[in-house]
Amino acid sequence: MSNLRARLGSFGGWSTFSLAARRFLWGSAWMGIAWAIPWTLLPLYLHRRGYGEEEIGQVVSCDALGKLCVALPAAFLLARSATRPVLIATSLAAGAAYALLPWMPNLGLLMACNLVAGLSFSVHFVAVAPFLFRHSQGAERASLFALSEAVHTGAAVLGAWGGGRVVEALVRQSGDERRALAWALTLGGVAALCSLFSYARLAERAIEVGERATRPLAVFWRERVLLARFAVPQFLISGGAGLVIPFLGLYFQERFGVAPAGVADLNAVGWLLMTLGYLVTPFVTRRLGFVAGAVVLELASVPFFLLLAFTQHYALAVTGFFVRGVLMNAATPVIKNFSMRSNSPDARSLQNGVTMLVGGLGWVVGPRLGGWLLEQSPDNYRVLMCTTVGFYVAAAAATWWLLRPLERAASLAPVDGARPR
Repeated sequence: MSNLRARLGSFGGWSTFSLAARRFLWGSAWMGIAWAIPWTLLPLYLHRRGYGEEEIGQVVSCDALGKLCVALPAAFLLARSATRPVLIATSLAAGAAYALLPWMPNLGLLMACNLVAGLSFSVHFVAVAPFLFRHSQGAERASLFALSEAVHTGAAVLGAWGGGRVVEALVRQSGDERRALAWALTLGGVAALCSLFSYARLAERAIEVGERATRPLAVFWRERVLLARFAVPQFLISGGAGLVIPFLGLYFQERFGVAPAGVADLNAVGWLLMTLGYLVTPFVTRRLGFVAGAVVLELASVPFFLLLAFTQHYALAVTGFFVRGVLMNAATPVIKNFSMRSNSPDARSLQNGVTMLVGGLGWVVGPRLGGWLLEQSPDNYRVLMCTTVGFYVAAAAATWWLLRPLERAASLAPVDGARPR
């Protein structure tokens, strides 16, 4: 126990981070709650409204389409302007979109609301890594980046669990599950608006001269090879994830008869475990380095995804769901930190934008294709999950092949170092 306390103590205390970073994390927590509710309940709500899997995939993919459309413009904007007003605007837009979404009368307007939400969250996610990098230094960065992911998923635990409880309570009161799901989705919009209390008080550090990209297109062209090295693995991961992740709630409902509140609870526990996984990633990078650490975590998730695909036993499926999520997502802060360290200051926002762009592309195509495949054959989750495994293995190989030379050439220490040249 004393050894565990010592390890957690070395992670870095909350008070060691700058005030701007702490306020940003509070705002990010509210956005995590807002994001988790529709992520968990929207497919179930659309199913209750009578939409088929292909139509559900169309609505879900609009979130990624928003990311695809705005990722690079957001990167260009954040490379030249302050973060605070951008975060305030996106919080307002996301809050309005999620609050109104369940009350839209037709498929087109449902897609439009989710598109606006995707646009807003894309800008938010593009801002995270450069902002945290600017407001931290040295050895604390690994801890701050991991904590940022942990805060987001920890808040998602509250969002998923709270959303499930709201649905459960309203169903007991009225017996109308569809309306209960609609009100829970509206609460997601309210949560996004709550982030304004933190973002409005954000006193950010001035953008350094070398960090401000006065000619973003020129920077983009100059760094195109490095940007692509980080983008390719992300495209493979997002393509595989987009194929099946949006339908995991329906998977548990159709294969095992799990109710909406139960699906919300599964997501809540999954995100709680992911949060704990993020907290140990600094120790993984210290032991293995950035690239080897990410690859090991990604490949370790594969057997558990296969277990999820083939088992007919609920307990084994839940185990596969939890462990797969922890291992695969634990690699995220590792690669984010490495990408910020690998890019020149004026290219960091662009790197985030390009990564978001290719990630959005995978999530635009994946849910539509996954929904279509599910409609063609009942319980075709095995095909979807095995295809996703193929994408993940390819992503791990690409991560090693494309990023390991950068780490070796720069001789980066796992805790800190200079930009590879």
